[in-house]
Amino acid sequence: MDAPRVGLIGARRSRQGLGPFVARELRVAGALVPCFLGTSADSVRAAERDLAQRFGVEARGYTDLNEMLVRESLDALAVLSPAETHETYLRSALEARLHVLCEKPLLWEGERLAERARALEEDFQAHGLLLWENCQWPFALPAFGDLHPGVLEQSPRRFGMRLSPASLGVQMLGDSLPHPLSLLQALAPCDQARVADARFSTANRGSSERPSHSGNLSLSFEYHTAGERVEAEVELAQSDKLPREAAFSVNGHWAHRRVEGPEYSIRFTSDSRSVEVRDPLRGLIDAFVTDLRGLSEGRKSRPGALISQRMQMLETLLQAFLEWSQ
Repeated sequence: MDAPRVGLIGARRSRQGLGPFVARELRVAGALVPCFLGTSADSVRAAERDLAQRFGVEARGYTDLNEMLVRESLDALAVLSPAETHETYLRSALEARLHVLCEKPLLWEGERLAERARALEEDFQAHGLLLWENCQWPFALPAFGDLHPGVLEQSPRRFGMRLSPASLGVQMLGDSLPHPLSLLQALAPCDQARVADARFSTANRGSSERPSHSGNLSLSFEYHTAGERVEAEVELAQSDKLPREAAFSVNGHWAHRRVEGPEYSIRFTSDSRSVEVRDPLRGLIDAFVTDLRGLSEGRKSRPGALISQRMQMLETLLQAFLEWSQ
């Protein structure tokens, strides 16, 4: 597979969408983006124009998924639409036998999220199809290692993360928590990993504002593996400011993300130190495209991104939040 052909579901920036940036990075990674699905004729025209002029991607737009799948010869879909639509598109990809890169969270509507995610993951594996979730932060760990030499060689005991999502309450959890959970999975991988003892707080907890509508939320929990326990703390502060502030720490050593210039160059800083960060989105998409090519050449895919495990942890934290916020 010299140039995998990947169709986009959600090619615009509405609702924080990453569609145009994923299209650009797929092209940089050597894939083709021949088509995308839009919601209306007007949105299709706008997306075609934007992709071509700003990102150098010439793609045909459709408003009907079945028509797109019939007319286009694709290897994969990049599902970048709102989370409540993911399951429908994932099942369409399964039926069409297409690999998928899906925006996080994989599922975020209805009950039994982890159970449904596990069933989907198993269905994709049974058909020899890749299913990746767009969790980018583990691809920033090499830069963290450059910023704090030796820290990643130690067992993680404490972990922290600060994020500034645009959403609020429950949606804030879905948008944000896959990031720290995926980092914890990368730092301390284990087939039996789980979370426990979740505790929430907000600056507005004593006011009349409901926690589910709060723009500032703090969460502490324990991340357990077969032999280790990591104390985790996550701070979420709603913000519409771009670029979004973000930072994470391992064993008390912080890396603060700084985004600069029109090229969106990224650096990690800590006190007076600073290192360059290769764009984690580029790293993830490079790996996804490499896996696509490897499958066509008979190479075994690397293990999946532990999506169902992450969804189980996310569902546990969601349930704790719902109980706390009542």
